[in-house]
Amino acid sequence: MAVSTRRILHGAITDITNNINLEDELHCDTFSHAFIEGGGHDTRRPSLVRNNPFASTAVLNRLNDQGSILSKFLLATDEKGCDDRDGKPSCWSRLKACFASPGSMDSMDACWCSLMLEPMESRSVRVIMLGEAYALFGALFLNCTWILYEYGSVKGYGDTDEDALVNHVFEAVMALAIMCNTFLALNGMTLWVLSILQSESSQQWVFTVRGMLSLCLNLVTITVVLDFIGMVLAVYSNLSPRWPETIICFAVAAVLYISWQQAAGEILMKAIPLEFYHTPLWNQLVSNPAAVLTKKGRQELQTGARARAEELKQRAYQRRGIFDQNQTRRGADGDAEGQYPYLSIGALLRGAAS
Repeated sequence: MAVSTRRILHGAITDITNNINLEDELHCDTFSHAFIEGGGHDTRRPSLVRNNPFASTAVLNRLNDQGSILSKFLLATDEKGCDDRDGKPSCWSRLKACFASPGSMDSMDACWCSLMLEPMESRSVRVIMLGEAYALFGALFLNCTWILYEYGSVKGYGDTDEDALVNHVFEAVMALAIMCNTFLALNGMTLWVLSILQSESSQQWVFTVRGMLSLCLNLVTITVVLDFIGMVLAVYSNLSPRWPETIICFAVAAVLYISWQQAAGEILMKAIPLEFYHTPLWNQLVSNPAAVLTKKGRQELQTGARARAEELKQRAYQRRGIFDQNQTRRGADGDAEGQYPYLSIGALLRGAAS
């Protein structure tokens, strides 16, 4: 009776195991694969780590590799930011050194590293949605950019060139905004179409398109900043020298922009501090200056980044049903809540049936 029960339990747990590892077993892994012979044909199976035959651990191999992008993203390396290669720091290097972020990747590619840790199905869907969002935003926002250009351009209303310098600057700014906005829609559409075709079959699709994702994000930021500058110049060109109306419009524009920046900055600090921590200094200054220019903001950002790095790392281990050895050692040193290593239910059942 005990043997029969054990066999039934083992069969049920085997089914659960297959469902748990379906993502990595069938769709393969983000980075690498190992092929084995079985049943007269090649069967795809993840490489093994720590002698655990149930673990799908190619992502974890990358986490254990000190030189991988995921290790750098999760602050698992000893690298320091703001290093000067030629020994002659530039002014920009000195400025970055004042706000140095230890271990920062200093790259927009970090915004997509957390997506690399997601299951294959989730990655595929999200990349498609990102391409769709960038394409639609670029196409729709181009109308706003063009309306703003018509509002502020002296050519649109046939006015005289009373402020030639302001008009010339406005024309240049809006020309750059239109170009960035147009190529945002083009890049978003390209990412959208290619992701529909390749994201389900390409094993490293997020890693492959991270450059285009970063380009789209940069174009969004640049377009928004250029449109705001163009808005200010357009208001000045149309309302000056009626200074009361001009000042009121300037104040409203500043309040709207600062309110948006604070709301977006709070999301960055609370939801994705690690991704924001790794972005370049210029992006941090544009997105949330307080997180860089104040000591309290820098400390809060660094603390949040390390907490999210630990969370993402533990989640990667949990989804693959194995222990994080580093977390195990830390858990052995103290009894604080949250310091114990986590093992998924599927892994516990598999161990009980073996």
